[in-house]
Amino acid sequence: MKLVNILETYDTALLDQISADKVDEAISLRLPQPVIVQEIISALSSQSYISDKIQYARPPAFAILNLILQSPFFMVEIEGFRTRVLEYVKELTARVAQNNYSPGKNPILYVKILKKAMENDGIIDKSEANILELVKAELGIWDREHFVLMHDAAIINLWDIEQEYYQTRNFLLATGIMLTHDNKYIIADEVAIQVRKAFGIELVDDAYKRLLNCFTREELMHVLTYYHLNVSGLKEIIVSRLLDALIPATELLNIFQLEKLREVCRQENIPMGGLKSTVIANIIEFFDQDKDLLPDKDDSAPAPSPEPEVREMAPEVYTRVLTLLTGQQLYDVLHHNGLMTSGTKDEKVKRILDSYKSERSILNFLRKDDLSQLCRKLTLLISGSKQELIDRILDYVPFSIQGDLQVNQDVPDIAGIPAVIVPSQEPAIPAPIESPALPANWSEIDMKYPHLGHDEKIVLAILKEAKSITEQDLSRIVTKHKLGWFLHKAHMAELIARLKRDDKPYIQIKSVQNSNIYQWTSNDIADGQILEKRAARDIIDALRHGVVPKNNLDLVMVGQQTARAHLTDILFEVNQNKSHFKFIRGQYGAGKTFLCSWLKEFALNNEFAVSSINISHDQPLSDLPVFFSGMINGLRTPEKTDSGALVDILESWLLNVHNRTAKMEGIDLTKEGAHAVLTRIVEKSIEVELANFNDIEPGFAQALRAFYDGKVNGDMELVSNAVAWIMGSRSLSSQALRDIGVKGTLEASNVFPRMRAILEIINGARYKGLLLLVDELELIRKFPHSRQRELALETLRLLIDEAGRNALPGGLVIFTGTDEFFEDERYGLKSYEALADRVLTPFAYGNYKTVRQPIISLEALDSQRLANVIFKVRDLYGIAYGWDARQFADDESILRLIGEWTVFGEENIDRKPRPILREFIQMLDLCEENKGVSLSQFLKKSMLEIVSESSNN
Repeated sequence: MKLVNILETYDTALLDQISADKVDEAISLRLPQPVIVQEIISALSSQSYISDKIQYARPPAFAILNLILQSPFFMVEIEGFRTRVLEYVKELTARVAQNNYSPGKNPILYVKILKKAMENDGIIDKSEANILELVKAELGIWDREHFVLMHDAAIINLWDIEQEYYQTRNFLLATGIMLTHDNKYIIADEVAIQVRKAFGIELVDDAYKRLLNCFTREELMHVLTYYHLNVSGLKEIIVSRLLDALIPATELLNIFQLEKLREVCRQENIPMGGLKSTVIANIIEFFDQDKDLLPDKDDSAPAPSPEPEVREMAPEVYTRVLTLLTGQQLYDVLHHNGLMTSGTKDEKVKRILDSYKSERSILNFLRKDDLSQLCRKLTLLISGSKQELIDRILDYVPFSIQGDLQVNQDVPDIAGIPAVIVPSQEPAIPAPIESPALPANWSEIDMKYPHLGHDEKIVLAILKEAKSITEQDLSRIVTKHKLGWFLHKAHMAELIARLKRDDKPYIQIKSVQNSNIYQWTSNDIADGQILEKRAARDIIDALRHGVVPKNNLDLVMVGQQTARAHLTDILFEVNQNKSHFKFIRGQYGAGKTFLCSWLKEFALNNEFAVSSINISHDQPLSDLPVFFSGMINGLRTPEKTDSGALVDILESWLLNVHNRTAKMEGIDLTKEGAHAVLTRIVEKSIEVELANFNDIEPGFAQALRAFYDGKVNGDMELVSNAVAWIMGSRSLSSQALRDIGVKGTLEASNVFPRMRAILEIINGARYKGLLLLVDELELIRKFPHSRQRELALETLRLLIDEAGRNALPGGLVIFTGTDEFFEDERYGLKSYEALADRVLTPFAYGNYKTVRQPIISLEALDSQRLANVIFKVRDLYGIAYGWDARQFADDESILRLIGEWTVFGEENIDRKPRPILREFIQMLDLCEENKGVSLSQFLKKSMLEIVSESSNN
């Protein structure tokens, strides 16, 4: 039964489960169901995917799948299937114990090696699989023998097979290798072909038995003698003995002379032309497709050959690309094209070259993962959609084809195979490569931005025309125009920063997961009036919704001049390799969050990195690794303010290393080929840069090296794993850790060393330091468990100790909390004496205060400051809506309104400023939307006004 017919009956949830490891889009979008089905079919029809899933799966996998494969139509009843599998496992274990193997195979040694590989965690990783493949080849163990030997008692006893059955069954169902249909377990026709090949089953037992019966008893005895097996018994017993020996059909047929094989072909009407390998392949295909069971039919005329498709690559380049494919990948291509899948690698490549299909059609038969592997071998980027990978391969022009290698014209073609490419004795002159045309609006960009580099102008011109480009688009631009970029985020950050310094902030970043989308925000230079109106509108909209505005806080900031001046001073001090900490104390409404938001904007505008953490039950401060992860997730840069910027910062550090090396080596990056030369030099010297991190935290250098290697080679999986480890992820597999070159996960004892490493990266990039804002400390008092509160306060103590002794160079840590947090002797800061001794002011001297102590105390909002804020909001409202706000909300009415708000609180406001500002903006909305209405109409009337109105009436 075809896979598509089975999947048609599955609902969306089941399709999502099966596609979980098969659909991998750069930007996560909900794909249409037909697309998901096609992706599933593509993966399950791939030999490399199937082999990867089952080659070293635990023992029940072979028993489950082989029972289905040997059943009619590849399906079995669900009821009673578990019992059949367990009995089959016992049967296989008994067969291994008999040790009926050819001399020289040494299955006992192979079982010992296999057991050693599996007894640790039951998982065979890539490196172990490569070693086992080598051992299999050296010992002559066939694939099917390998699967049987996995049922040796020593291996089986590693697990509870009865329980393992359920896990293996669920795994096979989740991947789609095995499916359910009409209360039966089924393997789809396309999948069965790939499973059989992975198991080394060229013919199912029934077909193999029919093939063996084509030979005489004496001929079969000769085969038994060749494999040192018992030759006694009737022909039926001999056939059964050969089947039990698991001899691959190709190897068995190869024992016979070619003439005998052609005799079988004549008897069964099988094509018998060609080499011996071709004849064997024809015989196996004949019996595999049950053609021997079909009634004889007259041969119909062969169908005409299709018209050849147009090819896009040079023949020698196409040959090189096909040669880089693995045997499994070549098998997939040949199988999907209905071509013979047997033969040597050269024969398979020639078969594809001789087919009528174009390169694009051939590459489309490969999975996205296969294309990524091919791109990695060609040193191309491996990220992007499937079609982007294919386009990248089709555009590939290897340097060796251009110059270092040439076709040896003296070597004749052998059997139609193109002449061999050999090293050139004399350097060939590379053919001139036509440069791509400059973007349409190049002249305009070149004139307006003369100080930008050639590469930056190209990107800017394309972005202005397209309005928006993704990282994948940027990758294509870099490749097409040969810009030499591989740190795309860092290069774009540099470009955005240059534009901002020129007061032309035309590029904004929108982030989707870890991918950036670059958007053009202006067609030309906006005048100051437009920018002012836009900024005023953003502020009014934010205040209307009760949130702190994100930008332009200077326009509405009032008071706190001393605190702001002090905070900016110590912020710039951290740029001199120093560390600081500060507590900001104040009641709700005193302006703590507003002040921190202002400081955050100030830091970003002055090219600092910023991270914000809000204490909560999910971010409790009592767990140092969780605190560190929160800090990393909250990282923002001047260019990227809406999502995590760790990858951008790491790339910026690497780009800084490259630029610094180029300057020291005197390399002109504007010249063609300069980036390739620079990469080779950096490769040799980067170890010196990485060595500095070994003294900070062991392992960080390895993770950074893995990140760099992944970026250079386009290995996005390695990049992602390296970033996850740096962030403190605890979900990386052991294989991923080995790929990175590290051990274990982030422990509390390693948090501060890793923080220092991150600060070193930030300071080594193009940023001046890190501002870390830790808000809502008062929530520590509400933690339900005393131990959790103690750990949170201990973390605070550790943080201020690290910052106080300058152990976090380049970092300023700001904490905010209410008066209750600082004064509460039972649950607050005073409950932890060691912390209180470090933070609280030793003594008070009247009403005098200083901002140089650890705590900056903010005064509650008074009527004068509130009036100043209200006046500013009114003026901004007028700018935002082009409305004469002063006429309808005059100073006298505003002061009377503030008087109503402070009537019971003397000079201090007895209401929080947030609802006050929302109420005031609502009043302005009513005045602006209703002609003739003014603020005075919303004021309460005084007793004198009431008496006056009564007397007039």
